[in-house]
Parts: sequence; C-alpha cells; structure tokens
Amino acid sequence: MSESKQATSAVQPLFTRVFQELRYRIWIVYRRLFSIIWLINIAILVVILAIPAIDRKWLTTIALINLTIAVVIRQDFVVNLIYTVCCSVPLSWPLPIRRRMAQVYHLGGIHSGCATAAVCWFAGSFAYSLREKLTGSLPFVPSIATICLSAIALFMLLAMIVSAHPKFRKIYHNSFEVVHRLFGWTVLVLVWTQVILSIKDKKAPHTSLGDASVRSPDLWLLLIITVSIAASWVYLKRVPVDTEILSQHAIRLHFQYTNAVRGGFLRVSERPLLEWHSFATIPAATSKEQHTKGCSVIVSRAGDWTSRQISKPPTKLWVRGVPTMGVMRVASLFRSVVLIGTGSGIGPLLGHIPSNQLRLIWSTPTPKETFGQGIMDSVYEADPNALVWDTREKGRPDLVQLACDVLKEIEAEAVVIISNETVTRLVVGELERKGIPAFGAIWDS
Repeated sequence: MSESKQATSAVQPLFTRVFQELRYRIWIVYRRLFSIIWLINIAILVVILAIPAIDRKWLTTIALINLTIAVVIRQDFVVNLIYTVCCSVPLSWPLPIRRRMAQVYHLGGIHSGCATAAVCWFAGSFAYSLREKLTGSLPFVPSIATICLSAIALFMLLAMIVSAHPKFRKIYHNSFEVVHRLFGWTVLVLVWTQVILSIKDKKAPHTSLGDASVRSPDLWLLLIITVSIAASWVYLKRVPVDTEILSQHAIRLHFQYTNAVRGGFLRVSERPLLEWHSFATIPAATSKEQHTKGCSVIVSRAGDWTSRQISKPPTKLWVRGVPTMGVMRVASLFRSVVLIGTGSGIGPLLGHIPSNQLRLIWSTPTPKETFGQGIMDSVYEADPNALVWDTREKGRPDLVQLACDVLKEIEAEAVVIISNETVTRLVVGELERKGIPAFGAIWDS
C-alpha cells in the first residue's frame, strides 16, 4: 500500500511539471489565439469542400478577410483602442478577470494566425484558378495577367511569412524589416491590380467595370487594408531631438512633438523606408508640472543603430504613427504590482508611473555610471524603496526569488517584467507556475 502511494506521489509531480511546461511555456495565450484563428479557417474550408455549390470565388474573399484582420489588428489606433478597453476594467472586479484582460498584449497571435491563413487561402485560390485556366471549365476565363500577378504576389507573401519566423527575424532583423515592408507594399499594389483584373474577368457582359467593382467585397476589403497601412504613414515626419548624454553606454532622447501614452512606445528611424526602432516613452510631465509637453526615451548600446546614436547623438529623427500602448499598460489593471527591469528596461518602468502601489526592481551593471544621477533620482522618486541591484558588484540576481519576496512584502497582485527575451520568458514562466500573475513582452510576432 505504501509503495502504491509513493508511486502515485512520484507520478503526480511529473505530470504537474509536464502540464506546467505545456501551459506556461508552449501553450501561451499568443499560440492559443493563433490556433483558434486556424481552427476557424479549417472549419470554413471543411464547409466549402463539403458543399460543392459554394462558389470557389470566395477563396480570394476569405483570404482578403484574413489579411484585413491581420493588418487592422496591428494598426496604431486599433491597438490603442483595444488596450484602452481591456485596461479600463475597474480594480474592484475579481482578479481572475483582470488577469485575463491583462493578456491583451498577446494580440499578435491574431495577427500571425490571420496572416498565415491568408497566404494559404491565396495559395488555394491561385491553384484553383490555374487548374481551371488549364482545363477551361470555369464560366469565365482568368486572364494570363491575373494568373501571373497572383503568382508573383503569392511568392512575395510566402517570403514575408518565412522572414517573419522568430529564428530568422532574430538573426536577420534588418532583412526581415526590408522584406516585410517593401514586399508588403508591392503585394498591396499587385493584389489591387489582380482584383481589378479578376473583377473584369468575372463581370457580366453588360455590366460596367465600375459597377462590378463597387459590388465586389474584395475591393472594399482592399480599401480597408490600404487605409490601415497608410494611416500611420500620414503621421510620418522628421522632428527635432534633444540628446542627453547619460554615459558612454546610454543616452536619453527628448521629444517635444507629442505627449507620451501611458505604458506606450514610439518608433524612430534615420531611414524611414528601411528600418524602425521602438522605444518605451517616459512622459516629460511630473506631478508638479502636469502641463509639460513632450516625452523621452532611453537608448542603450545594444547594436549597430543604438551604438551610432550614442557615438553621434542625433539632432533630428523620423517618427511615424502615434505613441502606441504596449505590455507596460497592463500594470494599471492591478491594485499593487511589482515592476522588474534589466538594463535600459528602466525606461518602460519609468514611463508607467502608476497611481497604484508598486515596487521597482532594477538589475543592471553600474546603474549610476551607466544611466546617470537623473535616472537614479527618477527611480527613487517613483519608488523610494526601489531595489536597485548592481550586477557588477553583486552578480546576477535571482529575479524570480526577488519578485516573490517583494510580492509578499507589499501584497502585490501581479508582476510585470521588461527585459531581454531569455530573462523575460524565464521569469514569467517560473512565476506563472507558482500561480503568480506575471506579464512580459513576447517575441513571436
């Protein structure tokens, strides 16, 4: 009997560990949203295959519906709206509900799910049109131009999907940006042309192209996609920058053209057609100067672009879109929260400045020498009891244990971390296994 109990107790922890590994490292909300999108699309495919009477022209329309969702869900104004709605849940609501709302930053799963599904639908539509072109069994005959444009667009879409894979993106990030942006614009032009040609191929003999186009859902979906993409570029401008030298390893860029969005970030660039870099914003306004306009970002040496800015501080930079909310915005959903940052991750933490109770944990080598006394003062102004861990003196901390200790001390409801990918996934995964709500950026989309 005792041996049976021991065997059961040995199996249970193993089962629990496997379940936790699947739940908190693999089956994250991002991938669940991705899977839901794909299940919906598979269900639609089954219906189409099961009912031959459904016109196969809907293949392109379904592809465009997926593409429309993929584009719109990444539009700055839409992102801000979604964050605003989800983060407006009252603090009086039960913690499980607020914890679920805080997963809003996983919305990239919808983007990537719809984008990959769209490419598959486009491939199916192209294969069907090509087969019917060769057999001549369609009531209308797709033109050679329509077939060729579809093939080129499909190739570029596949290249965009491949370049967006996390492993490729980490190694060849600049190439990913160029492919994603330039191919995306080219595909948009090609699909516009292909759709107009397709409408022309399918229209009734006595119907004008204008009337047929207006009645086509494909054209209206393309219009939504185009407006969504163009919206952020309408705000493209070159703005003056005041550079504050913090050290040889970090600078602070001050902007006056806009105010910061709480828990948000902005995009800056030297070459707007080729590359963009996102940084969390720190509001210029303080509790004493609520009407001060502007914001700042902290740039630390972490690559070619950041090193160039530190070596040759810019006087002007390109910006586009509007300041957009990110993962730090979810901290406002909790009465008390532990904020963890490493290195220049202190920027997003200072940019939050919540009214609820907080405790800052900042781990970085030589914080005062690297980031300056001004940043140190801002840290202790935000949290007089902040835990600043100098890794040069104390070595790397156990951030999970520190978070648990501070969590109990102030009876916090959640932990938010801003760090690199490895540390973020480690800390969030370990805390979630302990049943502690923990949130940090993801790098899957």
